[in-house]
Amino acid sequence: MIHACFTSIRVVRGSRVLSPIACPSAAWHIGRMPAVDTVLLPLCVGLSLLGVIATGIAWRRGNKGRVIQGVGLALAPIALYFSGLLRLLWNAAVAFGTWASKIIFSPAVWFGLSLLGLCIVLWVVGGFIGRRSSAAKSNEVSAQSTSGALPAKKAAGKQRRSQQPPIDEEMAEIEALLKSRGIE
Repeated sequence: MIHACFTSIRVVRGSRVLSPIACPSAAWHIGRMPAVDTVLLPLCVGLSLLGVIATGIAWRRGNKGRVIQGVGLALAPIALYFSGLLRLLWNAAVAFGTWASKIIFSPAVWFGLSLLGLCIVLWVVGGFIGRRSSAAKSNEVSAQSTSGALPAKKAAGKQRRSQQPPIDEEMAEIEALLKSRGIE
């Protein structure tokens, strides 16, 4: 669709131009600026202004580190807009919204979500069972090792351990755990 401003050459301030800016009504005509940009650009400007206001408050309080962070955050929405990443995020949000609106009416999507929930439940239960079975095995091994130990060997082990200080906090915790289970 070609607007009337593009079909004829306009005279602006004595110069002949072929531009949508020469015709102010065409500059913001539907189709001239993408619909996404009509939403995102004002949003970016508003978020940047909020960042500038927060930076001004930090400046008045004298917090220089927060001022620098505020400037960075104030520039971030504009940087996202010009790099095209904001449009990418916008399209992702729109796609997610479209998908979410189809959940209500689609039994296939509900079946898929149910399977996903089942996968998560099975993963968590498997983790609990795995930890429980490994803990039971370690308890059996420690019970067998303590029943076969001789009292003379325990006394000799006590003397050697009392002479050597623990290397670090983790080793001290391990030694305390072993002592509490009767393993010296």
